[in-house]
Amino acid sequence: MADLSTTFMGVRLKNPIILGACSIVEDLGAIKKLERAGLAAIVYRSLFEEQINLEHIQLDEQLGEYSYRNAEMGNIFPEIKHSGAAEHLHNLEKLIKTVNIPVFASLNAINDSS
Repeated sequence: MADLSTTFMGVRLKNPIILGACSIVEDLGAIKKLERAGLAAIVYRSLFEEQINLEHIQLDEQLGEYSYRNAEMGNIFPEIKHSGAAEHLHNLEKLIKTVNIPVFASLNAINDSS
């Protein structure tokens, strides 16, 4: 059989079949089927700076909207562990643990908030 191996971003792949960033990356069952069919790598969706900022603002507004409405309740929302960037990274981590092929992810940001 012909050698189809190649490199992508400096990583050696068994063939040039790469799943580009799309909604399929959320379906771990479909990903496993693609891997068994010969998929060599996955490009995970980028996490954008604007997405982080917007989701953070929206979450703060949603959590603060009903807080301290009366003296009996201090806060009606429980702590949310997976939202915004945390949810993105959680899903990325699940994908990486599910497959035995390289997963490429990116962060698209330019501002230094320090």
